[in-house]
Amino acid sequence: MKKILLLMTLVLPFILNSCDDDKDILTSQEQDLVGEWAIIKTADTQNDIHYVFKKERTGSRRILVNGEVTNDVGFKWTLNGKTLTLDYGTGMKLVIEITMKINEMHVLYVETGATEDYKKVISTDDDD
Repeated sequence: MKKILLLMTLVLPFILNSCDDDKDILTSQEQDLVGEWAIIKTADTQNDIHYVFKKERTGSRRILVNGEVTNDVGFKWTLNGKTLTLDYGTGMKLVIEITMKINEMHVLYVETGATEDYKKVISTDDDD
């Protein structure tokens, strides 16, 4: 009996740890989201906005002026179907409905009804 108990004590942490890894696997839609997205400039666009989504389900919203980052706010993200939720960790959550095509993303801000279009920034870096 002691041997079985000892064996369970040694094996149980590995079993529990392996079950936890499933939530770290990205769906194909989440994999498509990972990377840097830049707003498509129009006559009405006031800021150069970039969203950066990392595979660890973290990211940031950056505002650039003349190519320099002037504001960089981090968040955790979740994607459920077309609903993207950005949790800024301050009690503020932003809910966005997204429609994605190859390297393009249409964004609808649920609370305000405002829309924006983004293009994926293609980079040779492997930093995402």
